[in-house]
Amino acid sequence: MTILTVGTGQQYSTLAAAVAASHDGDLLKVQAGNYTNDFATINNRITIQGVGGMVNLVATVPPPNAKAILVTNTDITLDNISFAGTKVADGNGAGIRYQGGNLVINNCYFHDNQDGLLAADSPAGSITIDNTEFAHNGVGDGYTHNIYVGQVGTLTIRNSYIHDAVVGHEIKSRAFNTIITNNRIIDGPNGTASYSIDLPNGGKATISGNTIQQGPYSQNPAIIHFGGEGTPHPSSSLSVTGNTILNDLNRSSAAAVLNQTTTAASVTYNKVFGLTANQLLAGAGSSGGTTFLTTEPAYSTVPPYVTSDTLVLKVSESGGTMGFIASLDGKALGGITALAPSRVGALIQSFTFRASAGAGPHTLAIQAANLTGGAGGQLLVNGVTFDGIGYGGASGALAPHSAAIFTVSSP
Repeated sequence: MTILTVGTGQQYSTLAAAVAASHDGDLLKVQAGNYTNDFATINNRITIQGVGGMVNLVATVPPPNAKAILVTNTDITLDNISFAGTKVADGNGAGIRYQGGNLVINNCYFHDNQDGLLAADSPAGSITIDNTEFAHNGVGDGYTHNIYVGQVGTLTIRNSYIHDAVVGHEIKSRAFNTIITNNRIIDGPNGTASYSIDLPNGGKATISGNTIQQGPYSQNPAIIHFGGEGTPHPSSSLSVTGNTILNDLNRSSAAAVLNQTTTAASVTYNKVFGLTANQLLAGAGSSGGTTFLTTEPAYSTVPPYVTSDTLVLKVSESGGTMGFIASLDGKALGGITALAPSRVGALIQSFTFRASAGAGPHTLAIQAANLTGGAGGQLLVNGVTFDGIGYGGASGALAPHSAAIFTVSSP
């Protein structure tokens, strides 16, 4: 691995120059600041990391590739970067245009582009988004969105803040596997987004632990949409569990979930406001365990990256379709986090959470959950790291509803 530095007085003055000089495995450390019209197509497996603050990639002219500020064609990790202002003639200018490989986006910010993230079909590829904000992307035509992902293998969005898409959808995914967990997906009081989550080709989908708020000016009465465009992906399934779903749209046709497939959706253990029991699910499936709220709770509008502590959990499962709830000092870090269905079978998966715990010792609890509602299956905690300090793994497998407890310390 070679470290390439970017910025004033560094090895390279532009990100594009460093990308052109990079090779597989390299780390590009980019000094915080504004980089205007610094466009690049990335063909090498590299990591690009903002250093000393956020790197702001701003487009004031159409990118010469007619696609995006960054075009990614292979395995890329991006950390602490913002993308703004992309506009091209065909209306699909994006902060990032994904074209293949495994893309990881951490601690980033996409705003005021025609599309925030636009991803082409790549059935063998994956996109993982963590602790990232998408805001005010879209041009008002209904075809541009905060996030629009084609037929990739797996899309995972967690611990992120997606809000105020302009007429288009907050999240639109045609992925074969879609996992959306522990996010805030919010229209706000003035937003005009259509669906909060649109899964037009179905697929294996888990939506858990999110706060989803449909605003009073939403362009579509359904909040989560499943199917409805062509033949659904094989073995499609939909689980919507442990979310807080808020409806501020005054229409009798409003629905938490609109299922336009013959697959039976499972809508369970959600908290809802502004919806009746008859508005939980339109289409095939069942709902249960719902808590109907009489007052609308406040939802945070603080960007996800304004935090001070980082928790990394490594977990695996043994039987069942497992997930977990992580809590710090009794406060849940989101809702139920689902293990990726494409990776079950004792493979270790890593999940990152952000918190503002304050200095001193804290109690971390990891409670196992069977996402199908059964009593079977076990969760294994393979590793705990808090603010860079490792605390080992649990002393055994966890059955559903049981918890592993750790004492962690924040500097």
